Amino acid sequence: LRGTFTYAHNEIVSMDEPQYKWGYQYKKGHPINSINCLIAEGLYRDEEDIASSPKSVYATRYPLQPGDIKYKDLNNDGQIDAYDQTYISRGDVPTTVYGFGFTVGWKDLSVGMMFQGVAGAERVLNGSSVNPFNGGGGSGNLYSNIGDRWTEENPDQNAFYPRLSYGSETTSSINNFQKSTWWVRNMNFLRLKTLQISYNLPKPWVNKVHLKNAAVYVMGTNLFTLSRFKLWDPELNTDNGASYPNTTSYSVGINFTF
Repeated sequence: LRGTFTYAHNEIVSMDEPQYKWGYQYKKGHPINSINCLIAEGLYRDEEDIASSPKSVYATRYPLQPGDIKYKDLNNDGQIDAYDQTYISRGDVPTTVYGFGFTVGWKDLSVGMMFQGVAGAERVLNGSSVNPFNGGGGSGNLYSNIGDRWTEENPDQNAFYPRLSYGSETTSSINNFQKSTWWVRNMNFLRLKTLQISYNLPKPWVNKVHLKNAAVYVMGTNLFTLSRFKLWDPELNTDNGASYPNTTSYSVGINFTF
């Protein structure tokens, strides 16, 4: 049996920051990589909900519509803007990194497995593909969960995407793709990093060719990953999946001992 466990905690205890008007704007007291963003309170249900909510500077050219993201007015000034951003979570650096594994044998057969995982990591999704129909005239790749979105026919408050619209960053979707808790995702995972099955060939066979030992083995790497996040490998250092993924590989070999 074998295993590793690492826990890391960091907090800013002193920092030369401007004098902010509201206490929630200070980074002091938060982790170094904490995320500064708006607080999402769900999606607007109807026009009445929009009319009774604070105005948004992100919807001055194009008015808000049902299905758009509603943000929390932290300073209670009746307006959603950059002054309503605050620091949350610890960012994409996990608090915990761990691994465990074992090797068991029975007669000439042995099986070894090694798992790795992280906990306490979060990331704000952003960029091409995550923001559908934006940039490049609305062209580009989309993720397979594009159907999980708010529509008039399916006004799901828990949909992955809010109301979507076609066009560049100047369209009515600009409100929905502000950095906010709506797009924060848990990046924890547990992965079967390696699996190896080995078989020692019978001694009479080995001795006939003047060997001390011989074993054949089959090994797999990155066989499966358990994670609540499904769009791409949570271990990748990317906000939109635009990075070459870890690959699954298999190998077969033989070891000789003379």
